[in-house]
Amino acid sequence: MLNNGTLVDLDLLGPARVTGLIGQGGQGFVYRVQQASGRMLALKWYRPESASDQQRQGIRTLVDFGAPDHRYLWPLSMAEVVGVPGFGYVMELREPKFLELSRLLANRDAHGHELQVSFAATIAMCRQLAGSFLRLHARGLCYRDISFGNVFFEPASGNILICDNDNVGVDNGESRVLGTPFFMAPEVVADTTFATLPNTDTDRHSLAVLLFYILFTGHPLEGRLTEGGLRDPAWLTQHFGSGAVFCLHPERTENRPPAIVQQYWDLYPGFLRELFLHAFVDGLRDPGARVTEGQWLKAMDRLGDAMVRCSCGTTGFFDDADPDRLCRSCGVALTPPFVLQVGRRRIAVSAMAQVRGDHVGVDADQPTPLAAVRAHPQDANRWGLSNLTDQPWTAHYAGDQRVTVAPGATVELTAGQRIDLAGGSVYVVAPS
Repeated sequence: MLNNGTLVDLDLLGPARVTGLIGQGGQGFVYRVQQASGRMLALKWYRPESASDQQRQGIRTLVDFGAPDHRYLWPLSMAEVVGVPGFGYVMELREPKFLELSRLLANRDAHGHELQVSFAATIAMCRQLAGSFLRLHARGLCYRDISFGNVFFEPASGNILICDNDNVGVDNGESRVLGTPFFMAPEVVADTTFATLPNTDTDRHSLAVLLFYILFTGHPLEGRLTEGGLRDPAWLTQHFGSGAVFCLHPERTENRPPAIVQQYWDLYPGFLRELFLHAFVDGLRDPGARVTEGQWLKAMDRLGDAMVRCSCGTTGFFDDADPDRLCRSCGVALTPPFVLQVGRRRIAVSAMAQVRGDHVGVDADQPTPLAAVRAHPQDANRWGLSNLTDQPWTAHYAGDQRVTVAPGATVELTAGQRIDLAGGSVYVVAPS
C-alpha cells in the first residue's frame, strides 16, 4: 500500500501526491491523488502479484491508444514511485452521482433510498453503452469483461461511465482476462481448455446480456432450468455454456423466466423482442450472427421514438406492427394521435416526444432537443410542436399555405403538414 503524501511520478503529467485510499480489489488499490495544480485523479496501484511486465505493457498500449470515448475512465498515464517496486496508472475520478449498475436491479442507492429511473434514462443508458463499445471495437480493441461491475450510471439522465479499462486489449490478441461468469459468451464458458479467448464477438454477447438485464431486470439464460443444482463449474458450463437456453425462446419453453421478466418482455415493442431473439437464439451458438452495436443503437433510437404517455400517466410503447397495444395500467389504447416522420425515423406524438439533432442526422452522440411536443392546455385532443432552436421554421399546409414558426413559438399539428427546420423536415402523418 501507498501512504498518504507519497509522491507519485505520472510521467508526462508530472508529479502528484496520494491524498487517500478510495478502495481496493483483487488486482490492487485505488487512491485519490492530487497534482500541484490542484487537479484530482484516481490512481490504480497494482499488487505485486498483478504487476507483471505483460500488464505494464498492456497499460502503456492503452495510454498510447487514448480513450475511444469520453465515457471511459481510461488510463491517462503510467504511474511509478521512486524506490517502491511496482507501478500503476491514473484516470479521471468518478463523480459520486454515478452508481454501480447493480444498483439498478436493486432499485436502491448506497443509502437504501429508492431510485427513480425513467424509461427515457434506461434507453439512454443502453444507447450510450452500445455507442461506447462501437467506438472501442472500431479501434481494433475488445473490452473482454463487460459486466455489472465495470459500468456506472447516473439515475436521472442514464449517463454512463465505463471503468476497469485495464482489461481492454487488442482484438483477438493474447488475453489475461476471460470475463465475468454469467456474462461470458457460451463458447468461452464451454471451453474447459481455456483456449477460446475474448474478442469482439464475445464482447457482443456480453453487451447483449447487459442490455437485457437493464431492460428486463433479469438474465437472458436464467429461468426454471437454472433454479436447481449446485452452482459449481459444471452447473455454469451446462446452463451458460454448452446447454444454454434463452429464457424466452419462441419454441423451447423449459427455461421460462420469473414473472417480472415476462412482464417487461410483453411491455416492449415487437421489433425489440425480435432483436433479442436474434441475439440469444441465432447468436447464442453462432458468434458471427450476434447483434452488432450499430443494430442496438438503431433499436434504442427507435425505442425512444416509440415512447408514449397514456392519459393515466403510465409510460408505454407504440408499435406500428401492433397498433392495438393497450396501456398496462388502465387498458386504454396506446395509439398516438399523430406520428412525426423525420427521414426514416417515426416519432409517436405524446407529451414526452421530442425532435432532436440525431433525428436530422447531426449531433448523434449527445442529441440536442430541437423541438418538443406540447399538449394544448385546454384541449387534450390538440397537439403542438414547440420550436426550441434559435432559428425560425416554416410550416407547410395544403394549398401551398405556409406559416413561419419563430423560436419559442408552437405550431399546432395537423395531418399532412410539413414543418421545415434547420437540417431536415418533419412530416405529420396518421399512425399506421
